[in-house]
Amino acid sequence: MVNWFYKDKEILKHSDLDDRCTDFVYEISYEDGTKYIGKKTVRANRRVQPTKAQLAIRKNYKRVEHKDIPFARYIGSSSENEGKTVVKKEIIFQCSNKLTAGYLEVKLLFITGAIEHDGYNNKNISGRYFDNCLSGLLQA
Repeated sequence: MVNWFYKDKEILKHSDLDDRCTDFVYEISYEDGTKYIGKKTVRANRRVQPTKAQLAIRKNYKRVEHKDIPFARYIGSSSENEGKTVVKKEIIFQCSNKLTAGYLEVKLLFITGAIEHDGYNNKNISGRYFDNCLSGLLQA
């Protein structure tokens, strides 16, 4: 199993990340030379069942806990990458909220031209821009 790295430091568990980190933007490299850029949520607030004591106080009591979401074995969400051998998993940015992670992921995808080049396995950006989006470009 290939481990995550952030600024040349190996990341094995949540305590290796910044305490405020809830999401990160990553790049995974594969044996065939292709890459994939994405984002991963590693900590989130989850609604859980209230205890009997809490329900005795108020019937509609909402209990929220801060949960760590496993990420060590994560290898991306794209079906394009299934069966490929992972060579390197790198965390590029650690973020304290989803909005920042989403922005930085989209920014990286546009800067690298990920949906335009064969070197990346990304096929869309935010479900809006797809790898065929330049099919309407007229050459001068």
